[in-house]
Order: sequence, then structure tokens, then C-alpha cells
Amino acid sequence: MKWIIKNVKAIFWKILIYSRWMLTPFYKRGTGLGERVPDFGLLDFRGRKVTLSSAFPGKAVVLWLTNLCSSCEERIPLLQKVYEKDRDRIEIIAISTLGDDREIPEMMLKNHKIDFPLLFDPDDWIGRVLKFEHPPGACPLYNLLILDHSGRITLKHHLSAISDDKFLEALRKLGVVD
Repeated sequence: MKWIIKNVKAIFWKILIYSRWMLTPFYKRGTGLGERVPDFGLLDFRGRKVTLSSAFPGKAVVLWLTNLCSSCEERIPLLQKVYEKDRDRIEIIAISTLGDDREIPEMMLKNHKIDFPLLFDPDDWIGRVLKFEHPPGACPLYNLLILDHSGRITLKHHLSAISDDKFLEALRKLGVVD
């Protein structure tokens, strides 16, 4: 029974995300392809400040803007695998949309042995600066951004809706994975 409920919830969220994407006017979809993502300084769960600019120009960046829902949780192994294999060429940064909530992100770090940075966003940098509107505790429509070596967006997608092949191809185009 739990399996059925989990799968129904996952399907529901995928349908909701896709329908929101289709129904959202283009001008309300936040920072666009080809635009440079502004720098930020957010704290990780160890209290260290992480800045976007520290990755450039040496690495490309994957930004994952997440509420750590079950659909995206299923995709963590893909991100972790890419990070472990190619961390010298790519930086993966997860930003929690759960405000000050520490319990869920700390559980994810522990359960999935995530070693890429997972940051707090208590002042909603994602909504205010990137213009990716989202309800409190929810992730934005586009929660996966791939940035080139200069910080420009080359791909906007939702982590739970992108195939492994499309994700890896976008990274290959930047020359950061084999």
C-alpha cells in the first residue's frame, strides 16, 4: 500500500509540475537561458559560506533549487555520481527552499551521503533574485540550472522531469563530463 501511495504522489507531482510549466507565461519563468546568474553567498549545514563566484572560471555549475521532495530525492544518486566522477570540472550546489528547516535537509545529507554543498536560503534568494517564484516550502518550476564556465544558464529544467541522457548531454556540451 505504501508503494502505491508513494508512486501516486510522485506521478501527481510530475503532472502538476509539467502542467504549471505549460500554463506559466514565458515572461514569468524567471532568469532566462543565456543570462548570467547573480552571485550569492549562502551558508551550508556546517556554517560555511559558499559563493557561486568561487566556482568560476574553472568549473561549470549545476544549481539544484529544491524542497527535497520524493521525486527529486530519487534523482540524488545521479547528481552524486556526476559530482564524484567529475568534481574537478563541475560544481554541484543544492539550495534548500525550505527556509530555516534543518531536519529534512540534514536527513537527506545523511541518507544519501551527499558531499556536494547543500545550502540554506532563509531569505528566498531564489524567489527574490532569480525571480523563480514558488510557494513557501515548494521548489520553483525550474529547479535545475546548468551554468557554463562564465555563470550563464545553458539549461533550465526540473530535476524530476529530466532524463539522465538529456542531463548528461547538457554537461557533455560544456565539456565537463565524458
